[in-house]
This record gives sequence, C-alpha cells and structure tokens, in this order.
Amino acid sequence: MLLAPDPARAVLDDPELDRLIRAERLRMLFSPTLQVAVVSAFSAMALGLVIGAQQQWQHMERTLGWVILCVLGSLLRWGHWQAYLRAADRASPRWLDSLSQVCLVHGAIWGLAGLLVPVDDMVTNAAVVATLVGAASVSTFTLQAHFRPNLATNLPMLLPASVMLLTRQDALGLFAGLGLATLTGVMLFESRRAERRITELLWLRFLTDRIARERSEALQLARRHSAVKDQFLATMSHEMRTPLHGILGLARLLRDRLPPRPGLLQEARHQAELIEHTGEHLLEIINDVLDYSRIEAGKLHMDAQAVDLHHLLSESLEVLRVNAQDKGLSLQVDLRLPRPCWVWADGGRIRQILSNLVGNAIKFTEVGEVRVKLHTEAARDPGRQRFVLTVSDTGEGIPADQVPLVFEAFHQVDGSFGRKHKGTGLGLTIAREMARAMDGDIRCQSVLGRGSEFTFFADLQTTPPAAQSGLQPLNPPADMALPASASTDTPAGEGPDSLGWPSTLPPHVATTLPVSVNARVLLAEDNAVNALVAEATLSNLGLQVTRVEDGQQALAALRRQPRAFDLVLMDLQMPGMDGLEATRQLRLWEREHGLEPLPVVALTANAQPSDRDRCLAAGMNGHLPKPFKQEDLADVMQRFLLNAG
Repeated sequence: MLLAPDPARAVLDDPELDRLIRAERLRMLFSPTLQVAVVSAFSAMALGLVIGAQQQWQHMERTLGWVILCVLGSLLRWGHWQAYLRAADRASPRWLDSLSQVCLVHGAIWGLAGLLVPVDDMVTNAAVVATLVGAASVSTFTLQAHFRPNLATNLPMLLPASVMLLTRQDALGLFAGLGLATLTGVMLFESRRAERRITELLWLRFLTDRIARERSEALQLARRHSAVKDQFLATMSHEMRTPLHGILGLARLLRDRLPPRPGLLQEARHQAELIEHTGEHLLEIINDVLDYSRIEAGKLHMDAQAVDLHHLLSESLEVLRVNAQDKGLSLQVDLRLPRPCWVWADGGRIRQILSNLVGNAIKFTEVGEVRVKLHTEAARDPGRQRFVLTVSDTGEGIPADQVPLVFEAFHQVDGSFGRKHKGTGLGLTIAREMARAMDGDIRCQSVLGRGSEFTFFADLQTTPPAAQSGLQPLNPPADMALPASASTDTPAGEGPDSLGWPSTLPPHVATTLPVSVNARVLLAEDNAVNALVAEATLSNLGLQVTRVEDGQQALAALRRQPRAFDLVLMDLQMPGMDGLEATRQLRLWEREHGLEPLPVVALTANAQPSDRDRCLAAGMNGHLPKPFKQEDLADVMQRFLLNAG
C-alpha cells in the first residue's frame, strides 16, 4: 500500500486537510456509539448475573450497583453521541476532549468489575477477566481512529483487574496479572498503529479527492479558456482581416490603374506593390498564428481527397522558382513520379509543407542553389506508398546544438534583435505537425557553413488511374473556404478543395467573364472601404453591381424585384440584420413563393472552418474569406454565373 511519507506533518501544514481528517476521525469514533452502549449495558447485566450466581447471591448490593453504573455509563455515551449529532461544529477539537473524558468514566466503571470478586475465587475472576478482555477488544476496534479515547477506555478498564491478580502473590496470579498487563500494552500499541494507518489513509483519500476536484476544476477552466481563446482568435482574425482586405484591395486597384511608365508613376506603382507584399506577409503571419492555435487545441483538420501529386508539386514549384530566381538562386527539381500520380491526401497541407520547406531554403541561402528531390519507397501498409521529399540548400546551415530545436514554436536560430532573417518561428512547427497528421514526419540535417537538408515523408494511399478517368487535377473553386492554415495569398485554382466540396472548375480561370458580362450582383457590405474594393473588382470583371449596407436592405431589394439579381455577395457581420439571418429569411421567402434559390456567397473576414459550416447551415452556397484577389472573385463568378445573362 502506498502510504504518505509523513501525514501528520502534511496535516499540520494544510489546515483544510487537518479539518477534514479531524472531522472524519471524529465521525468514525462516534458512529458505533449506539451499538457499543447497548452491548455494554447487556454485557454488564449478564456479568452481574454470573457473579451473583457464582457467589450464591451474596453481596448483591455491590454487584447491582456496578451494573447500574455500567448502564448509566452507556446512557452517558449515548447522550454524548446525541449532542454530537446535533452540533454544527462536529470538526471541533473539543469533541475529542469530551469523548476522551466520557470514555475514561465508562472505562473506569468497567474496571470496577475487577474489584467485585474475592481474590481467591479464580472461577469468577476468570469470567470477569474474560469479559473485561472482550470489552477492551471491542473498545480497541471501535475507537481505533484515535489513540486518546482508546487509552482513556482500556487503561482504567484492565489495570484494576491486573493489580487484583498480582495481589494473589502466587504463580497463577503473577502469570495472569502480568499477562493481562502485557495484553493491555499490546492493545494500546496496536491502537496507536491503527490510528497512524487511518490517518495516512484519510490523508491519501482527501488528497486524492482534492486532486480529482482540482483536476475537474482545471479541466473546466481550461475548456473555458479554450473557448475564450477560440473566440478571441476568431474575433481578432475577423478584425484584422477586414481592414487588411481593404488595404490589399486598394493597393491592387492602385497598382493595376497606374501605367508602368518611368518616373513618378512607376515609383508609385512600385510602392503600391510594396504595400501589397507587406499586407500579404501580414496575412501569412495571421494564418500561422491561427494554425498554431488549432494545433495546440488538437483541432488540426485534415481533409483527404484524390490529388494528382505530380501536378500539385510541379505547379507549386513553378511559383517558388520565381522567388529563387529573384534572389539569383537556382532551383533544381527532380520529381521521380509518374504522370499523373493520384494519391488520397490533403493537397492543401502538402502544398503548405512544400512552400514552407522550399521557402525557408530560399530565404536562408544567399549563393548557390536549392535542390528538391522526391522519390517513393515501399510502405508497411498495403495499398500505400511512402513519398519522400528532400529539400536541401547551400545556405549558412544550422549549428549542431540548434538542430533539435528548429521545430520548436517561436524558435529562431538567431533570436537577436539584429537578426538578418525575420519570421514568427512557427512555419516548421506547423509543417511538422501537418506531416505527423499524415502519419509522416519531417527531419532535419545541417552542417554549419555548408547548408541544410529537410526530409518530409508520408505514407499516402495510392489511387488507381482507372478510377480517375475524366478527372482534372483538383483545384478549389474560390468560393470554397480554404482553411486559415492555407496561405490565402495563393491564387485560386492553385490549391485543392480542402473542405471536400465538389470542384467543377478547370485548372485556370480567366479574370474576365465574357459569358456573364450582363450578370447583376447584389453586394451586401457595410464597410465602405471593402465595398469600394469589391465594387471595383466586380466592375473589372464586367458585372453590374448594386450595393446595400445591411441584411434588411438586401432582403428588401431581393423581395422588391424577384430575379433582379443573379447572385448575392453577403457579408456576415453587418449592423441590424446580419448576413446569416438575411439568408435564412431569403430561403424561407423563396420557398413560400415557389422560387428557385438564388446563389448566395458569404463574403466575410470570418475564415474559421466553423464559419463555413454556419454559412451552409443558413442556406448559403459558398464562402469566400477575406482578403481575396480578383482571381478568387472570378472563380466565384465563373461557378455561379456561368449561365447568367
């Protein structure tokens, strides 16, 4: 049994545990009082009858008086127990003191039995001693929760009989007296041991109860904190994405409208591009923080679907090749994969891992090249194949003592204020967690001054080519809500549909929509800057735009002229009636009037996966998170306005 090292010390150091243990020990001392009082009274009567019969009913007054005293002692114990039950402060130390006094009186009364019988009457003395030993045993057992009441009962109960036997001054009396005295010592010793064991067990019991209670409270607190954190992240994501959408949108509009002429116009165009790139970098940081929060909460979402891995990697590497060339580096690619190479995986996560590893290699390499190799190996599970992607560079490398730390959150090899390379330190952490979610991992090898090598591997389920007949590489419609972890500065059509919605778009979507040039779009947006960006973008796509500022105005416009619009872009958070409620009422009104549902797409800064579910539940057809590019909006138009006009 596991025992506390020093429960007495622990109790003294913890007043709350001290109170609980004291209260429980008192309860254990008082709980058998009724049974003890009844047995004591009847045992005294029975012993009185035995003594009277053995002595031919001589000196009955003395025996009867002793029996009456024993009955009164039992009544005293019972009355004391009733007072304890009525008391409000049952944990008070005064109850132990009073119980010890009552037990002393009761034990002393029983001890008088040893003086009732003449010393030479060994038969009657044997009956008395046997009864006293039985009574002492019962007391030792029922009062084992504390030594003091036990001592107060047993010592005055057995000591007179022991002294009486020793007064015989013969071998029998000496043996019986010393034996009874030894038995008294053994009982008191065992009583002390029992008290310690009970204290230890009670200490462990209440400590375990406290730990369980604190664990439950901590779990509830953690859940509340998690809910608050999730709400905080959702709110901050929305509040940051909303102005960021306006900044990026206006920067893109300004860049597109400034002609690339030498002089001030060229300088202004360049400055607009810098604003756009800075905003996109800020968006990447926001996405990393949201991804990391999901990983911490164990909510990292993986959505597998059929993906042409060769096409996905080749397309992603072409974008990264431009970044390498801008820095004067060579990007060497060796993909030993069949064309096509269909696998069942979350393509968006694979793209993110690749972009992170290659992007880091380009960032930390000043001269030389970055090499990307991919080959396959046999996997343990049948129907799966291990894909091993290696990204190596000729950069500055990582010190040996820093290599085990590169995957830690917020860790920077150079964490000084004057460090050359900026970043949050979350990219590799997120990439490794995504790899592990695919039953894979990422490993790092590096030599300082010679470069680094990162290896990503995952066992992916292969899909027979015959099952993919007629399918194009899976790319998401822009109205699909990409996870916040996916880099939202990636143009639509370059990432898979990680939400599992059906994709019917071709790999490339034009930025103009000749088939729907006469289409009419109702824009419900309360933010003036974001409305300006959306209106300008829709106008660039050749669409007719009508803007309203809240859900109530949107409903009024749609009910006033049924089928006056071909599509609704609905913001979620608007004053008065929000976009979700407006959509619900629109769907109800359409059902009541027997109208075909009008396509409604959420145009919102709420980019959490749960937001997409809320939009679907409200009756919306799609979800386009802010900030978005013109290409993203073009995807939406292509999908829903293909037959409009």
